[in-house]
This record gives sequence, structure tokens and C-alpha cells, in this order.
Amino acid sequence: MKKFFTIFIILFIANNIFSQDTIFLNYTSDIPFQTLNESEYYHLESTVLIRNIINDIAEVIDKRKNLLKDQKFTIIIKNLSGAVFPINYLVSKNPYNSVASKERFMKQSYNWFNRSFRSNFPYKD
Repeated sequence: MKKFFTIFIILFIANNIFSQDTIFLNYTSDIPFQTLNESEYYHLESTVLIRNIINDIAEVIDKRKNLLKDQKFTIIIKNLSGAVFPINYLVSKNPYNSVASKERFMKQSYNWFNRSFRSNFPYKD
């Protein structure tokens, strides 16, 4: 039993040492999550929220661009009625190194988050 406990502790410590740091981003919104009753208000609010999330992710990436490892984000969206919608998003190391590749990253990220909200607006700058 002691061997099992010792191995468990060693694995736990090794996992914490070599695991990725998770960056938590918290947002509060009054939009419903994946509603069937979509409206212009729903699309506008979800578009603004997604753009804020993408801009915050890009800002964090720009600050941590010298890190040579993947960056894990956990976006937590809290609804005013108390619902919580966590989204895990993994960004590979150095996702962009030019204006064109940053634009492609922003578009792909927007479309990925857009699908999670079931919104239909394409990314346009």
C-alpha cells in the first residue's frame, strides 16, 4: 500500500511539474447558451462576446509569445441566471508569426467559438 501511495505521489508531482499552465478567462453574459430561438440580439451579443474572447486570447498570446509550449485556455462564461458554460481551448506554440497568420488564427478561433454558440455570423474585420 505504501508503494502505491508513493508512486501516486511521484506521478502527481511529475504531472504538476510538466503540465501546462491553464489560463482562465471569465466573462458574464446574459445570452442563452445554444438556444433554438435565435434573434438579431442573440447574434449581436454572441458576436461581441466571441470577439472579446478572441481579442483577450490574442493579447495573452502576444504577452507570452516567447514561451515555447502550448497554451491552454479555459474560458468560463457565466449567465445572469446562474448557468456556467466552460470552454477549453488549446493554442499551439507560436500560432502566428506574421499579420497574415495572425488574421488566419483569429478567423479560425472565431469560427470555432462561433460554432460553440451556434451563431451564424462569419468572421470579418
